Amino acid sequence: MQLHIKDRIYFPNIMPRTGTFLEFNLKKSITQKVAITEEDKERFNIKTDQERGIITWDNEKDMAEPLEVSFTADELDFLKKSCEKLTEQENTDDFWTVVEKIYNSL
Repeated sequence: MQLHIKDRIYFPNIMPRTGTFLEFNLKKSITQKVAITEEDKERFNIKTDQERGIITWDNEKDMAEPLEVSFTADELDFLKKSCEKLTEQENTDDFWTVVEKIYNSL
């Protein structure tokens, strides 16, 4: 699955905050795969404006160099179930685009 910076920012919001120990470990594994590293911050010029509550980055470079992530069958199943629990909540179109990416990768 190809993920851009915005996708990676939304990922933690897809997964539930509570769950079983197995779910905790799946969430931890997924989070490690999609996390924005210090190297990413430098390469994509990621900046956080705490005062305005926004994050900016080099979008052109991000579009040209997405992160390629492979999830296990268990991780994808967990993500799918997490997404299904969110279907009745309101969210931005960008958020639903990430959910759609997950479903398209199944």
